[in-house]
Amino acid sequence: MKVKCSLIFLTISLILAGCNKDFILFSTVNNLLRPSPPEVKIVDVQYELQASLKLDRKNQYAFQEDQLATLFVYPTSPLAEITTPAFTPLDLDNKVKNLFGYSTDQLPNPYGFVENETVDYPDSIYRKRFRLITSEVPLVYNHQVKVYIDVYAARQRNLTQRMLGKKRLYYPYIEQVLAEKQLPDELKHLVMVESAMHTEAYSSMSAVGLWQFRPATGRSFGLEINSVVDERLDPYAATDAAISYLKRLYEVYGDWLLAIAAYNCGPGNLNKAIVRSGGSRNFWRVNRYLTRETRNNVQAFMALVYLNTFSAEHNLRPEYPQLSFSAVDTVRLYQEVPLQDIAVATSVTMDELRLLNPALVKDRVPFRKGGYRLVLPLDKVSRFEQQRYYLLNAPDYAAEVERTAQVSRKKKPIVPETTNLTKLVYQVRRGNTLISIARRYGCSVKDIQDWNGKSDHIVRVGEELNLYIPRAKSAR
Repeated sequence: MKVKCSLIFLTISLILAGCNKDFILFSTVNNLLRPSPPEVKIVDVQYELQASLKLDRKNQYAFQEDQLATLFVYPTSPLAEITTPAFTPLDLDNKVKNLFGYSTDQLPNPYGFVENETVDYPDSIYRKRFRLITSEVPLVYNHQVKVYIDVYAARQRNLTQRMLGKKRLYYPYIEQVLAEKQLPDELKHLVMVESAMHTEAYSSMSAVGLWQFRPATGRSFGLEINSVVDERLDPYAATDAAISYLKRLYEVYGDWLLAIAAYNCGPGNLNKAIVRSGGSRNFWRVNRYLTRETRNNVQAFMALVYLNTFSAEHNLRPEYPQLSFSAVDTVRLYQEVPLQDIAVATSVTMDELRLLNPALVKDRVPFRKGGYRLVLPLDKVSRFEQQRYYLLNAPDYAAEVERTAQVSRKKKPIVPETTNLTKLVYQVRRGNTLISIARRYGCSVKDIQDWNGKSDHIVRVGEELNLYIPRAKSAR
């Protein structure tokens, strides 16, 4: 059908052309026979995109040329007259101090309580507030927890207010490590129970520091403990170890209350209590078989979680430590340095250096191959770098070892392949030498050296040598 229509259109056009008709008539007929599609404005998208890109490149090139030109603009005055902004390490430290400064002024209580007033509530209010606390560690309000709320909010009120003030020093790092290890944030309050946030706290069981580590447990979690350095006293190193320990305990027991109990009494004692309870993994069933100290430790933790959340409701006012700094930073030292030298170089008092670096029990930064991390007030770091910059540069320790090491490789023993020889293990006696042994068994000194992988002539009394000798002489 399409072919017939095409032939008709061709015939008509030829007739019209032969009759000398205007060509417009052909267009009209053609349009009548084949309706034209609706008018659509066709846009060459690719063309417009290319034009846009060319414009962008042109603008970009212009920007780059402008920036490049500024590099070649010669100063109109001599270079000697050009001055750079004047600043000193002291100026930088002061700017940092202003940036991180905070006020230690006491704010009025939002509920109108007068200073030193103690506040108590009925049990119904405590139960309601405990339900409001968001905590992954299960919290319970009972009579024993209420006893510890009274202890911390009333009887030891001053201690609690000092702990609330010290939170500013230690909590930021503890919170950071807990978040990195994806552990409950409320575990940070356990440090108040363990040491009352006193870095040099000692117990009768030889537990030391913020997190009360005993020597064996501390070493098992990577803490350095010796006569020069005791990292149980270092709040940063001890925090890393304590949180790793808590995480491992939770993986073992699957319950945070049991993990906190094990942290206090040790996994061995907790395991005994679990067995005596009939194998229960419920803390409140195991609780009766634990020591009073461990039971009190868990309940004190719950009380302090509550008081940290509702401190204003109990008129507890943080007592901030009187310090000349508000933030700290670390530098690495690669040689032994007395703290007194650092105090002179940075104008930091010895008391502040000891507070920030309690692990240095001898007031001396020790040598460590990887450098020792020293904590300084943030507003003294620039001054320290200016005065002691050579201490901050790590020497190429590996290159020095490679350059100075005298390496001697032990030769690999050679076993004879012949079957005419038998092996004899000879124990060196007093007065023996390789020469005398070789003469006795009819071999050479080099043979003995090859058989035993020796590169020298030294033999020691009691040393055993492998000898391969003819079978007839082996009976000697």
